[in-house]
Amino acid sequence: MLNTKRFQIILSMGAALGIWLLLIFMGSMSAEGSGFQRVIELLGGTSKGYIQVLIYGVFIYSLFELLNKRKALRAQYQAFNYGLLPEQDQLVLTPEEVAQIKLNTINLERGGQFSMVGDFIKKACTQYRNEQNVGETLQVFNTQVNNSKEEMESDLEIIRYLLGAIISLGFIGTLLGLSTSIGMSHLAKTAEGMPEITRSLNLAFDTTLVALLAGLVLNFFYHRYLKDMDTFYSRSKSYIINNLISRIYQPA
Repeated sequence: MLNTKRFQIILSMGAALGIWLLLIFMGSMSAEGSGFQRVIELLGGTSKGYIQVLIYGVFIYSLFELLNKRKALRAQYQAFNYGLLPEQDQLVLTPEEVAQIKLNTINLERGGQFSMVGDFIKKACTQYRNEQNVGETLQVFNTQVNNSKEEMESDLEIIRYLLGAIISLGFIGTLLGLSTSIGMSHLAKTAEGMPEITRSLNLAFDTTLVALLAGLVLNFFYHRYLKDMDTFYSRSKSYIINNLISRIYQPA
C-alpha cells in the first residue's frame, strides 16, 4: 500500500511537470500578445507557473485516490451476484437455515470471494445465534453497517484535506503575485515596469482561478464517490434485511 501511494505521488508530480513543460512549449510557439498565449499563461505556461504545477500535482493525486476507491467500491457490488441469501418470495428461514447461510458465506470466503456484504451477513447470523431475537439482531446489524460506513468515510479525510489544499495553494499564489506587484510599485511610472507589474497581477489571479477550476472538478468526483458509497450501503441494508433478517422464523 505504501509503495502504491509513493508511486502515485511520483506519477502525479511527474504528470504535473509534464503538463508544465508542455504549456511552456505551447506558450513559446504562440503569437506574442495573443489570446491563446494569455490562456497558456493563465494555466501556468511560464517560468513562474510553479504554483499551478503544485495544484496540478495535488489534483492528479487526489483524482487517483478517488478513482481507486471508487473502483474498489464498485467491486463490492459483485457480492450481490454470489447468491449469498435466498430471494424467493414468501420464504422463511429457520434458525438452522440461518446458521447454514453463515457457513456457506464462510466457505465462499475461503474460496476467495470475500466481500463486505458477506461480512455483514456473517455478523447478522452470529448476532441472531447469540440472542435468538430478530429485533435485537436488526438493531445491532444497523449499528454495524453504520459503523462500517463511518470508517469508510474517515478514509476520505485525506481527500478533504487535499481539496482544501488546492484552494489554499491558489490563494498563496495570489498573495505572492500581489506582494510582488506591490514591491514593484515604484516602477509603475516607467514603460518597462508596467508590463512586469501586470504580469505579477495576472499571476496573482491566475493561480486562484486554476485552483477553483481544479477544486470544482475534484468536488464532482468526490461527491460522485459519496453517492456511490451511500447507494452501496443502502442496497446492502435492504438486501440483508429483506432476504435474511425479516425472513427469520423461530417456532414457539
